[in-house]
Amino acid sequence: MAKKWDAADDDRLIHQLYQTVRAFSKTLNQEISAYGVYGSEWTVMNLIWHRESCSQAVLIEYLGVEPAAISKTLTKMEKKGIIARKLRPGSRGKFIRLTDKGRQICEQISAVVVGHRQRALTALSASERRQLETMMRQIQQSLLSDPGES
Repeated sequence: MAKKWDAADDDRLIHQLYQTVRAFSKTLNQEISAYGVYGSEWTVMNLIWHRESCSQAVLIEYLGVEPAAISKTLTKMEKKGIIARKLRPGSRGKFIRLTDKGRQICEQISAVVVGHRQRALTALSASERRQLETMMRQIQQSLLSDPGES
């Protein structure tokens, strides 16, 4: 017989975490899609915007994604005219910078993104936000640590 699914069950907690992330992504995409970009592209754009340029290696590390995934996203963004990739003399790999169009989009949607984040976190106090960040980091570290280290 199947076990009853109660509110204290770890499966329920992980399900809620997954559903919350999905809701966040879906609503962000709805709010910024009018600008021709999606949440995953915004994350890349925002990092490049604040650094002025960025290597693919930095993006891979920051986002925690496979090289093929970031390459695919960057290719789409390049086709949209949002970014440009260029080899830098004396270094390995390509560096990415925002085009004028990309900078303009960042300026237009940054307030939308800030508003979306504020709406998402409105029910949490500053202390609860810090606690949530700490707990999320602990979950991430548990998942990424070597199982033999425990």
